[in-house]
Formats: sequence, structure tokens, C-alpha cells
Amino acid sequence: VAYDSMLASFVLDPGRRSHGLDTLSLEHLGRTLRQYGDVAGRGKAEVPFPEIAVADAAAYCGADSTTVLALERFFAPMLERLGLRRLLDEIELPLVPVLVDMEWAGIAIDPALFARLSEELTRDLAGYEARIARAAGAQVNLNSPRQLATLLFDKLQLPVLKRTKTGPSTDADVLEQLAAMGHEVPGLILEYREVQKLKSTYVDVLPGRVNRETGRIHTSFNQTGAATGRLSSSDPNLQNIPVRTPRGEEIRRGFVPAAGAAFVVADYSQIELRLMAHLSNDPGFIAAFRSGGDIHRQTAALIFGVEPDQVTPEMRARAKTINFGTIYGQGPFALSRMLGISQEEARRFIAQYFERFAGVRAYLDLQVRLARDQGYVETLFGRRRYIPEIKDKNFNLRAFAERTAQNTPLQGSAADLIKIAMVRIHRALQTGGYRSRLLLQVHDELVLEAPASEVEAVRGLVKEHMEGAASLTVPLVVDVGVGPNWLEAKR
Repeated sequence: VAYDSMLASFVLDPGRRSHGLDTLSLEHLGRTLRQYGDVAGRGKAEVPFPEIAVADAAAYCGADSTTVLALERFFAPMLERLGLRRLLDEIELPLVPVLVDMEWAGIAIDPALFARLSEELTRDLAGYEARIARAAGAQVNLNSPRQLATLLFDKLQLPVLKRTKTGPSTDADVLEQLAAMGHEVPGLILEYREVQKLKSTYVDVLPGRVNRETGRIHTSFNQTGAATGRLSSSDPNLQNIPVRTPRGEEIRRGFVPAAGAAFVVADYSQIELRLMAHLSNDPGFIAAFRSGGDIHRQTAALIFGVEPDQVTPEMRARAKTINFGTIYGQGPFALSRMLGISQEEARRFIAQYFERFAGVRAYLDLQVRLARDQGYVETLFGRRRYIPEIKDKNFNLRAFAERTAQNTPLQGSAADLIKIAMVRIHRALQTGGYRSRLLLQVHDELVLEAPASEVEAVRGLVKEHMEGAASLTVPLVVDVGVGPNWLEAKR
């Protein structure tokens, strides 16, 4: 692929609502493109494209081609001026054939396992319905917010924590708070919803997405899917297969390699925290990573002023929560809820953390300042994200913009790194004559399918290219696993 106007537009302004050819043509060139329906007809009047007069078909196709060329000339000086040419030419465009091959390759599932899971979840749902009815003393439609509200707030007299236009809210946030207060029914409803989502979104749907000719599921990777530069996946989305619960893990067990092959699954270890250490240049954070071992234990030792071997499980858990919380701009309210402590205690904990890691605090503040002064922040590789909401009069929008400014360089740099690694791995597999192939990318993780004879070589090749994607002040560490299904390859 020599050029792609959609990717050029995405690199220049990833926050745009549309990077489609029609929109770009009208906005940048002042040209309105003919729609397909204008040429082939609509509804019952539509004719197959081969039946359209050659002159009309040529004019329609030619207009698309000349528009892409005109956009290339329009965008070229902007890409040069903003220093974004390298990002387009060395990361985004080379990634196109990689994603094409991944989409064509697809991934297999075990239909018998999915059928068994569906039966199990059906029984689980019936069990939850019975338990909730017993605990509440009444049977209601658990999928009706109105009936749930009546049950929780009228019959059981639980406190109303949030209201909507139609009455008391029964959303997940409210149910979690009520469950944390010790109320049984809201906790059971949350568990019911989790099982129902697994069944309706994955277990019952994915077998129907298997292509009859290939016997595999073929997702679509959206290269312009997220403003941070991350890929997204759709039809079906294979990037959000749950993994944090035992039931969710079972779904991953249902993804299997071809006969005679194994999955090689590689993922970056704590990539965003490592990027935080590199970008902030905080000596304490860098030292914690360079010393190896457990970063959360090292962090806890620094925060609480004890030796690493004196860190308790609670200290480590708190350090882990705030380590990841800093990436997403977590405040005292969110931290207090996650750790089950008072907001005042959470506030002190955050202050203590940033006192110890002053470089991290300075870096986060700098990103907010840059967004305010220049209107955008950048990743390690120069990818820009414009944040106009940073000057909004609405406090909530402004606060969201500040968190976005702090997180984007980390999440965006991680996205760039794995894209670079994917391009290099794909090239190495082709030039080395391997039969192994990339199947999926799930943010910081890559899933490959390798014939048994190539597994060890591919394991080393993937680790080398992922860890060598950039040179940071702290080591890039990649965990690689091999297994007969996606779950076991991750363990």
C-alpha cells in the first residue's frame, strides 16, 4: 500500500469524527463525491455494479482514485510541517498488510466447549434467579430496571444513591455501592448480569460467527479506531474477551489453534508503568524497574519506607492500585472506593506517593500544561492527540480532558510500540519462511499460531522483536507462553 488517505487523516487528527473519503473530500478539497447509490441505484432499483455503463462506472471509480491522490498532495506538507510523516510511513502504512493477513488468517474455536458453556451458564442464570427470589422474597424480571427499582427501593427499602429521569438508578455503579454496604440482593444481581453478558455477548454469539468455508472466526481490526492510536476490533470484537473471572477464562479456553499447532501468546509486562518511568525520568521509579523483581513490591517499599521483604500483601495491593491509578489520573474518591478506605486517607496516600515519586507528579502536571498551552500531547513517537476540552468551562469536561492529557502519551506510546513489533514480527516470519502467523492483537498482547516444529524459534523471535521495539531507560519485558488454547498459553 503506497498511501492511505484515511490513515493520513488519522495521524494528523485522531480525534476527528470521520476519516472517510467523502467527508475528507468535501472538507479539504471542496468536492462532493457521488454516492454508490447515485450510480447503481437504490432499493429495488439497484443493479449489480457490472451492469452499470462503463463510462459511469469509470467516472465513479476514477473520482475516488483522483480524490485519494489530491488528498495525498493536500496532506503532504502538513505531515512534514508537524513531523508526522515518519509515523505514517514507518508505523501505520507498513501495518496495513499485517492486519490484512491477520484478518484473513482468522482464529478457530472449540464448538463443543462453547455448547457446554452455554448449557452451564443457562443453569447458572436459573440458579441466580431462584437465589434472588428467595433473598428478596419476591420474583421479578431481572432485566427490567423498573421492576428492579421497585424491588430494591420500595420492597427492600434500600437507600436510593442515584436518580435518572425515570426514577432511582439500578446501574452497576449503584449496585456495587449497595453490595459494598453489605446488602445481599444487589451483589447477586451483579453476578447475574455478569453471567448473562458472558452468555449473550460471547458464548451464544461466537459460534455463529465461524466462517463456513474456513471454519474460523475473522474479526476486523480498525486502524483508526481510537484517538490514542490503539487498534480496535469488531464483527466480532475479539479484544474484550474477558479474563478476570473463572467463567471469562473458560471462554478463552475455547479459542484453539489449528491441528498440529500451538498458540504462542506474548504480552508486554506493565508496559505503561515502564513508559511512565522512561517519560517521567523519575529516579525512584527507574530504580524500582532496574532492580528487577516485583515493581509493586518495590514501589510499596519506597512509599512506606520499609525493605522489600517487609512489604505486606496489603501494602503491595495498595501500591499496585495507585501505580495503575496514576496512569488514569485517579483521584482520592476513586482510590478510596477501590481500596475501601476514607477519602481523607486516600488523599494522604496519593500525597505520600507523589512525594516519593516527584518526577512522576512533575511529568503528569507537564502533560496538562502542554495540552493547555499547545492544544495537544504527544506519544514517544510523535503521535499527537488534540484535547480542546482542556479549556472547557464545564468542570467535569475539563477534568476528563486533564486525565486524557496524562494518560494519552502512555497508552499511545504503548500502542505505537506494539505496532512496530507487529510489523517486524510479520516481516521476520515471512523472510524466515515460517508457517507461523499472527492471529490477534489485544492491546499489549499478541496471539500467534505456530506449527509444533516452529514453536521454540517463534517464541524467541517474538520476544526479541517486542523487547527491541524501542530503547527505554528501563528494560522492556515480554512474557511469552505456549499452550493448546488461549487460556493455557497465557498461564
